[in-house]
Amino acid sequence: MKKTNKKRKTKSANYFKKYSNITWLPIIIPLVCWLLYVSLAIHCRLAAGHWPQPMIENINIKSYEIHERVLWLFSFVFFASLPCWLIMLCFKKLRINAKIHFLQFIVFGLGLLLIILTLMFDPTPFTEWFFD
Repeated sequence: MKKTNKKRKTKSANYFKKYSNITWLPIIIPLVCWLLYVSLAIHCRLAAGHWPQPMIENINIKSYEIHERVLWLFSFVFFASLPCWLIMLCFKKLRINAKIHFLQFIVFGLGLLLIILTLMFDPTPFTEWFFD
């Protein structure tokens, strides 16, 4: 009887260990947001044929509007991703090890830095037009 319980515990532990990589999901959200932003800029450039001028032009294409809405959705998800990751780490069965979680934190920080640098040093008028 005790051997059966040990097998169940091992099976349960393996089940959670198998799915402990789910903690990577909130970590990659900044990179997904950055990719969506860059692809939206490319979409805008290809749709208009030039970089749109702030406060003058507007793009009214259905595919662009859907792309923009997905970006805004992921932008809101981005703000919840770090607290969600921290809550996931509160569950012992979802923890991997300290080195991996430190790497996850670094990846999140690099994604955030990439977003900030893209917004600050955009050589095109796209960022100004997008937030206009």
